[in-house]
Amino acid sequence: MKKISLLLAGLTFAACATLSPRVRIENRFVELGLSENKAECMAHELDDRLDRDDMAAVADFVGDLNAAGSAGAVLDAMLGIDNARAAGAIGAAGVACAFE
Repeated sequence: MKKISLLLAGLTFAACATLSPRVRIENRFVELGLSENKAECMAHELDDRLDRDDMAAVADFVGDLNAAGSAGAVLDAMLGIDNARAAGAIGAAGVACAFE
């Protein structure tokens, strides 16, 4: 029984560790107060515009943000990322998803 519990715990940890950057970004946007539709739109737009490394950098950056309160505040905070490609994609995604 103990072996089964350890196996299940390991599989659960592995599943969490393998979330794609897109899913991590979308989930974090919802946690920061964006609607599910806007979070999905933003994550999708970013995924279309950025490569995997830049998406991982955005996911890490978003993971460290504090709750900003509004979609505009989240977008403003995200534009502070130290990655020019990501900042451009964030701005473009914000415009593309403004009316979601």
